[in-house]
Amino acid sequence: MSHSVLFFLAFIILILVVWVIYQHTRVIITNRICYDQSRQIAKEREATAAILGLGGKAISSEDISDETFLTHFVEYAQRTLRGAGGAILTASDNDTFKGCAVSGTFPPLKEVPSQVEQQLLAHPKKHTEFIKEIKIPILISQLVEICLEKKYILFNDEIPKGFPENFKKLAPRLLMAPIYVHSKVFACTVMISRNEFDEHALNEKDGEYLVRLNEIASLSLEAIRLFRERRQYEEKLRTAKEEGMLQVSTGIIHNIGNAVTVAKLTVLELQEKNPENAEHPESFILNEIIPRFRKELDSGNLQSFLKNDKAGLQYFEIVSELLAHVNKSRLETVKMLSSLSDKLYHISEIIELQQRFMGELGTENMTSLAPVIESSIKIFEETCNKKGVIIKAALDDKTPQVIVDPSMMTQVFINLIKNAVEAMESEGKSNKQHLLEIVLRMEKTDNQHMVVVEIKDNGPGIPENVRDKLFSFGFSTKDKNKVSRGYGLHSCMDSVKKYGGTLSLDSKVGEGSTFKISLPVTERR
Repeated sequence: MSHSVLFFLAFIILILVVWVIYQHTRVIITNRICYDQSRQIAKEREATAAILGLGGKAISSEDISDETFLTHFVEYAQRTLRGAGGAILTASDNDTFKGCAVSGTFPPLKEVPSQVEQQLLAHPKKHTEFIKEIKIPILISQLVEICLEKKYILFNDEIPKGFPENFKKLAPRLLMAPIYVHSKVFACTVMISRNEFDEHALNEKDGEYLVRLNEIASLSLEAIRLFRERRQYEEKLRTAKEEGMLQVSTGIIHNIGNAVTVAKLTVLELQEKNPENAEHPESFILNEIIPRFRKELDSGNLQSFLKNDKAGLQYFEIVSELLAHVNKSRLETVKMLSSLSDKLYHISEIIELQQRFMGELGTENMTSLAPVIESSIKIFEETCNKKGVIIKAALDDKTPQVIVDPSMMTQVFINLIKNAVEAMESEGKSNKQHLLEIVLRMEKTDNQHMVVVEIKDNGPGIPENVRDKLFSFGFSTKDKNKVSRGYGLHSCMDSVKKYGGTLSLDSKVGEGSTFKISLPVTERR
């Protein structure tokens, strides 16, 4: 075999060996990359689970504050990045940060005596109290500018402008990354490491990882905020419903008080008309006139006495007048007793309504709205009479039943009636006859049968710029000095929506307002 053939074979073998080595190396590198990626993914998954767990703890605790979550977050971030220490700063409105929490061994952000510095380095809790009280030497706009390119900044043997000189000696490596919530800087995570041989030195990969941790923290902060707002909303809504119940109870007690007052006045009037020691006409007839008749009758002079005696001639006229007076007094007494009976019956009726209201609370069933509306009117009847408001009710008894909680709907009707009465009272026109009309009827909308209740007043009306906000949570048109949280109409809307209904308003300034409740009719199965 010639040398050229041997050389060619050797060349081919060399190429094959190189190709095998290349492929093997490539597989090793690919496996290594896949392994690193798997580790990174696992690490990030673990971090996501851990940070979301911190958010869950914050939500489940009584103190649902951002500060509680961020305190735990900075401790977790410091452990994960293996930094010597860390701190979390929260954004203020005036382009500055406030100190929130410190973890591990973190140098002071303010020049302090060495003894104080040692105490702060050794006690993160004391340092947390300290950092909340000092001015943070970096602005939000400054941080955004230096982190614009990579979303983080890593200082190596240098420090940001404004930091104390001793900070660089204690923390030669400084990593900072902002936390964004709704595209605004919400906080800043600060991590430090030292140049000790047995400690991890923060690097660019740590910066990238911290950015991802901050993004997960941002999602948790949004969830915490939403949950906090939801809890506040539910608390205010619960308060509004309790206020509605209080209004019902207050209305009932107020009307009982009014009825009792009228009953007392009626009893006093009866007592004044019939004083204990007064001389009554019937007493005069029994004690004076009839004994004289008997005397004259016994002596046989009765006829002569009545015809000829000066006193006897007046007796029939006196008796007629006295009996007419007795009859008139009797009729007045009967009338007052009837009024007293009505008031006592009204008190009994109101107490029975209160008992039914408390008994039905939280019970949803097929309900006819006419009795519920009548009960609501009874509660405000005395108040309307006192304020000169005439109530006209046109309630169609044939309207079908709807699925509601009668007590809830009583609250809704009372709230709307109360608002209408207060609106008419605020108008201040003494010569105007205020009228409240309540209508219950059927209506068909989009092939759906609806039971409709309209509560209409002829008060001042509601301006257009207020109408759009009227059902908003927390909005109120009443005087801020008065107890009014502005949840009444929102609570009414919420209750009506709960049963698949709608609550709408039609109003003209100077003419009055009409609130319309529409509830769907559900066939009984």
